Amino acid sequence: MKPLISDLYILNGNITLFLGTHSAQFKEDILHSSLLGQLLADEMPDAWLSTYTNAMGRTYWALNNIKISLHKKKPASLLDISSTALTDILQREQLQQLSTSLSAIAQLPDDSHARKALTNRLQSQNTPIDDDDGTFTMNTLLTIVCENKKILSLQVLLKTTRALDITFLEHVISEQLIVGEVKTNLWTASLLEDKYVKIRERVLSKLGSTCQTHLFHINT
Repeated sequence: MKPLISDLYILNGNITLFLGTHSAQFKEDILHSSLLGQLLADEMPDAWLSTYTNAMGRTYWALNNIKISLHKKKPASLLDISSTALTDILQREQLQQLSTSLSAIAQLPDDSHARKALTNRLQSQNTPIDDDDGTFTMNTLLTIVCENKKILSLQVLLKTTRALDITFLEHVISEQLIVGEVKTNLWTASLLEDKYVKIRERVLSKLGSTCQTHLFHINT
């Protein structure tokens, strides 16, 4: 089977995957607008999702309804969770490309800035309550841009008793490490390109140098 053409990025510690061939300008518009939305959302961690989706709406992403799912805890990896959530939307070849992409990220060198950014997303420590030893929350956004420019966004929320590392992308963790259910938020979107072009320079101006410090291309 011939692999799909794809392009992979770590964006503010989250993952963006382009499937198929897209123009350089389209990819930049997706990456820059999403980066701006993520940076704004990071300022409101307790309302991350609503802040992000509102920001994307202001940059002319046409978003559809969010599907919220709760998954019973069981041994799982990010690949397992993502594949389960996306199995009714993506074809087998597309899911295989997702697997290949996560494997490529997991093999990034320890001193890679992209690896460090993603690892920080996996290791957000919660404030201990009373005598609790504390827990960690993973809040990861996976964005997949399909061949027809349809955008799939999957947010995975997972609480654990210890910090996860990058191996979680493709290797399962024990059920005992997971606290409560795993939550996924899934929605589709499209970029209204004719409208976005009118605000492109404004988005770039707001991003400033973060395009150099928060956006990393990954070779697969």
